Amino acid sequence: MKKNRLCFTLAMGSLLFSLSLAGCGARNKKALEDELAYRKTGIEKLQEGEYGQAVEMFQKALDQSMALVEELEVDICFYKALAQIKAGDDKGAIETYSALVDYDKDNAEAYYLRGSLYFQLGDLEKGQKDFTSALENAKGDGKLYNNIAKQLMAAGLAEQAKKVLNKAAELEGDTVEGSREKGHTYYLLGEYEKARSYLDKAINMGDKQAMLYLVKNHEAQGSTQQAVQLYEIYAQANAQDTKTLNEIGMLNFQEGDYEQALTFFQTALQVKNPVNEQELRRNEIAALEYMHDFDEAKAKLERYLADYPEDEAARKEYEFLKTR
Repeated sequence: MKKNRLCFTLAMGSLLFSLSLAGCGARNKKALEDELAYRKTGIEKLQEGEYGQAVEMFQKALDQSMALVEELEVDICFYKALAQIKAGDDKGAIETYSALVDYDKDNAEAYYLRGSLYFQLGDLEKGQKDFTSALENAKGDGKLYNNIAKQLMAAGLAEQAKKVLNKAAELEGDTVEGSREKGHTYYLLGEYEKARSYLDKAINMGDKQAMLYLVKNHEAQGSTQQAVQLYEIYAQANAQDTKTLNEIGMLNFQEGDYEQALTFFQTALQVKNPVNEQELRRNEIAALEYMHDFDEAKAKLERYLADYPEDEAARKEYEFLKTR
């Protein structure tokens, strides 16, 4: 990541970068401490569901930087954009991503996230343009290729998705992540035997997410029994490791398999005094909501709030569930 001074001005609550170096200040210790403190508070507000306040805290953090833009400020901008999206300020988020792109023309992540937002807003032309720029700067990031291909497929752009996947299949697959993502690529292409070969390789190197893709690969081939057996074996092998069970549950959740995600969350919750009980219970409730089991989600959320009354985001969610 580039580390040079770049002045910026603040307008309408959005970070707008200027190419002029005039007036740039030097970072001092007190300003850095304040910036980190505001960033920390912003992340806490984001986690609590106080998205507007999170945006405000991230902006205050940026105000402390004395116009010195380094990795810290870029990191804060990404958080700010996420908070803006969650607060419903899509225009503001696009401006923040655009500021990042203006600052660093090689930032593949900024292009990808802005392109994803354009897709969500229905502007496929701008989204595809950003995806193209992201891929040009991806530097062999197979996960980015696959994520873009999945978005293209979801938008009905199958031919464009296939072109991206074919390019992804040409990437190296020697590392753990490389093997997993190459296996995922072949799974998305429907080349299941090739997918299995790379996913097995990643699993043998200890990768958990590859196991999830291997299950999906079996399911796609109609081998439902093998898929179920894999999950059972994995759950048994990690029966006391509630963090790993939660991780696999979240991977399923992100893939849209909420029922399987729920199974992993509840398996972890059966462990006596799990270290991550609060997180597991929140994830369990979220899975139930996505499965449209609102009565059960509401009942569990009531018990959750009795144990964690300080969780304001959960309290807001409860008010929502009462209307379902």
